Amino acid sequence: MRSILFLCIALIAGCAPQHSTSVVPVRSPIDVLRHSIDSLVNGPNFARANLGFLVVDPQTGDTLYSHNAGKLFMPASNQKLLTSSVALAQLGPDYRFATTFVTRGKITNGVVAGDLIVIGRGDPTVSDRVKGNAMAFMQTVADSLVAHGVHRINGSLRAGGNAFPDSIYGYGWEWDDIRGESAAPVDELEFNEGMTRHVVHVDNRDTLVAIATDSPTNSYLSALASGLTRRGVVISQTQTQPGFDNLAGPLDTLYSFYSPALRDILKPFLKPSQNQIGEALIKALGLEKTGVGMTDSGAVVIKRQLAAWGIDSTSTVIYDGSGMSRHDLVTPEAIVKILIGIQRDPAFASFYDALPIAGIDGTIRTRMIGTAAASNIHAKTGTLEFVRSLSGYVTTAAGEKLVFSMLSNHYPGPVADVTHLQDQVGVLLATYRGRFTQ
Repeated sequence: MRSILFLCIALIAGCAPQHSTSVVPVRSPIDVLRHSIDSLVNGPNFARANLGFLVVDPQTGDTLYSHNAGKLFMPASNQKLLTSSVALAQLGPDYRFATTFVTRGKITNGVVAGDLIVIGRGDPTVSDRVKGNAMAFMQTVADSLVAHGVHRINGSLRAGGNAFPDSIYGYGWEWDDIRGESAAPVDELEFNEGMTRHVVHVDNRDTLVAIATDSPTNSYLSALASGLTRRGVVISQTQTQPGFDNLAGPLDTLYSFYSPALRDILKPFLKPSQNQIGEALIKALGLEKTGVGMTDSGAVVIKRQLAAWGIDSTSTVIYDGSGMSRHDLVTPEAIVKILIGIQRDPAFASFYDALPIAGIDGTIRTRMIGTAAASNIHAKTGTLEFVRSLSGYVTTAAGEKLVFSMLSNHYPGPVADVTHLQDQVGVLLATYRGRFTQ
């Protein structure tokens, strides 16, 4: 009887309605962030592209997101992050390019008995971009020479010293770019970023066009000669002579002028992504730190500094200072370590302020407008065919300052697709509320 009673109770209990007690797991904010970025990076339209992403909290060393972070990518103008950070660390924020004028022969009654020689060391700032008017600045140089007693030159204008003895073009620069401003040549004497103005006849009217020079030195000396001539200085021989004066023998120094400090050069370098400044800086690094003003020497200096920042030598391949070369390679991990390394430098503020600001200026002035990333993200872009890069700093909604690198190679679709992807990730980082926020 008792067993029958227990059986009935069990049957009644089995027939009673059952209430579900299953719990839906709550994902942490960091999991949500990673899932959100994954869904963008792994979108079907990027299936054949090479994408590398890394987001790190430099305070804790924690990695918030990583995707192919150890793979090598062409950086395009993200290469400028290497050049600028190492220049700041190695040369210092107060570094200035010097240009010196010497004579081979005494000045008597305003007459230079021999040549007037210009010794350049790569100053890239004699330009409309930096000076407002490059020719007007060159006129002030001519005025200073006249003030130092130069009224006639019985010789010629010459360049002296050959501080940058290697090619005026970067290794691997594409032929199609050579006559444009992106790949204008660089030498120790540089006038107006290597661009010259010519009048051409188009559609029955004269039009002023800018074309890259094939001799930066001659362009510089021609501009100087023009300034001197306007001040009545007579140059008796051919205004420019081929080759460089070897600076041997007795020379008298007349006058020197100096570029703005490096901290002030970084903004016209990084914000508009100006290539010639990058090439001048990598050669100046070689000149100042090894005694040889060549790109290869500058690359050695960069590699040494990167090693000091904990970056393995196989994480970068350096062929120029601007990123125009498609032979440059770098990992997202290396870029993040560079950004963290320079963040610890006393001159970091100069570097940070020189980076383009989302929605405000530079090459990202039109991006992420109206989002939490605007006026927040400080980052460097990079653009070549099939290459799109964005790396820099972002402050989250929780006040955490993160470092990130996003590199894209070999995406054959519209450039806007990758730009949109990077902007979406930038906004996700800017709105991220912290690892443990509920």
